[in-house]
Amino acid sequence: MTSTVAGVETVRRAATRFPGFDGLRAIAALAVAATHAAFISGFNVRSSTWGPYTARLDIGVAVFFVISGFLLYRPFVLARFGQAPAPAPRAYFRRRLLRIYPAFWLALTAVILIPQLHGLSWQRPSWTSLLAHYSLTHIYFRTHVLGPLQQSWTLATEISFYAFLPVYAWVMRHTGHQARRSLTTELAGVVILYSSSVAFRVWLFFGVAPRLNGMYNTWLPARFDLFAVGMFLAVVSAWWATTRTDGGPSWLTNPALPWISWALSALAFWYLSVGFGLDDPRNRGPVPTFSHAQQMWLQLFWGVVGFFLVAPAVFGRQDHGLIRRFLTHRTMAWIGLVSYGVYLWHEAVIDLYLRLTEPVAFNSSFSRMTAFMVASTAVLAAVSYYALERPVLRLKDRPDRRSRAR
Repeated sequence: MTSTVAGVETVRRAATRFPGFDGLRAIAALAVAATHAAFISGFNVRSSTWGPYTARLDIGVAVFFVISGFLLYRPFVLARFGQAPAPAPRAYFRRRLLRIYPAFWLALTAVILIPQLHGLSWQRPSWTSLLAHYSLTHIYFRTHVLGPLQQSWTLATEISFYAFLPVYAWVMRHTGHQARRSLTTELAGVVILYSSSVAFRVWLFFGVAPRLNGMYNTWLPARFDLFAVGMFLAVVSAWWATTRTDGGPSWLTNPALPWISWALSALAFWYLSVGFGLDDPRNRGPVPTFSHAQQMWLQLFWGVVGFFLVAPAVFGRQDHGLIRRFLTHRTMAWIGLVSYGVYLWHEAVIDLYLRLTEPVAFNSSFSRMTAFMVASTAVLAAVSYYALERPVLRLKDRPDRRSRAR
């Protein structure tokens, strides 16, 4: 009886919230917002010193995918290792849909209806386009991949991952029932996902579909590797949490480990920015000229940067170290709290800035545009979170009618 209680308590401790992830969301959202401001203002091309780095701050998308892979898969794999109930499908999908759609619908509707938020290349969407975008299925239609809310392609990819994950977890749960075999099959599954993504992009870039690169490259198979990085972190952390009372090897608590991890992340970011030709001004302007080989290297290093950036928030003592204190600082935590709104609204705010100041696109002040974007987006993101997202999210843990009937 005592051992059973101890096992349950181990699982309970392992399932606790990871406080540094709000800070990671803040970094990811601000990176995406900054790269769009640098791109639209023309700073990416004008600055030979900083432009190569601001152009690659789209790494924030990869960080979001790594975060999703970790946080969403960990409950499934933790249940498998700890013999706890797996997430209920009905509750899982309710939480995911409530998290994504209401705030997205608000931002999309505002961008469509308010002329000042239209992009300079605005075209009125058709009814077919509206249906595709409101349902976040637009990435499957060649003429609708980008639209009124251009960054929404990443949300469509996320939705695909949400749908895929419970099916994948069910398959994994029915393979390798012994403890060690469970770990082996979980790791093998992650490797297969990662490898299949690389193979898909090789086919995409060098095979029979180069003309559809823009559409297919937004599909989940093209991004599996980034989610798989987070899923790998989930598998390892869940295994250590359910098999070791100390939560993992002792070297994870070394104070130098977070610094080493972030140094490796920074080194990888530096290399992807300048190491294989992406610093060429032609690759920082309105129409990048990436070769297919450069695209392959770019996404490889996206995963490396994301892995080492996220790792300190997963492993080790979460209440120790300057890096973890930075991630959990109240400012970073608040930005992370409203980061979805930042992600949704920042590009519309940039379009508003262009219309209010009437500068020439790709020849504007990066500093003034960024200041306006940060201030305005913070307000809109806060309104979105406190007036809509938080009230809606309270519904995600509401028991369904079947549970109440029982």
